Amino acid sequence: MREWWQTLNVRERVLLAAVAIVALFVLIDSMIVETYRLKSGNLAEQLEQARDDLQWMQTAVHRLPSAQGGQPRQPRFSGRIVSYVDQQIQRHGLKDQMLQMSPIQDHSVRVSLQDVAFARLLNFLSQIDGTVIIEEARILPADSPGLVNVSLVIAKDDAAS
Repeated sequence: MREWWQTLNVRERVLLAAVAIVALFVLIDSMIVETYRLKSGNLAEQLEQARDDLQWMQTAVHRLPSAQGGQPRQPRFSGRIVSYVDQQIQRHGLKDQMLQMSPIQDHSVRVSLQDVAFARLLNFLSQIDGTVIIEEARILPADSPGLVNVSLVIAKDDAAS
């Protein structure tokens, strides 16, 4: 390789060095910089979608009836949390959307719902509020607009017992 390089005149060496530098910059741009741009663009899209989802949820919350509208507080339930949650799910017409209900010891239950209308979910949650404690709620948008997939951990309100 050195012998070949030595046989080139100065003009050819300069030209080959310039081509190598340009090729190096193109390689760096295509492998590093462009990958960064794509990931940055994807993250920006995800952030914008999350902001849109947040705005949609905030407007949906404002359309719910107020809990302070003079409605009497719901009485505490007695019995098993699984039975109570199952009754409430049936009462609110969410039985068809329920994927799974699993008791967690004697004091809480995990419920998974799929393709639930967001307004119906908020109505359900507002009705059981004060009777039980919602320890965990994971709400993700479904494929159709206005529908969500939900995972809830609902527990007995020990202070009320």
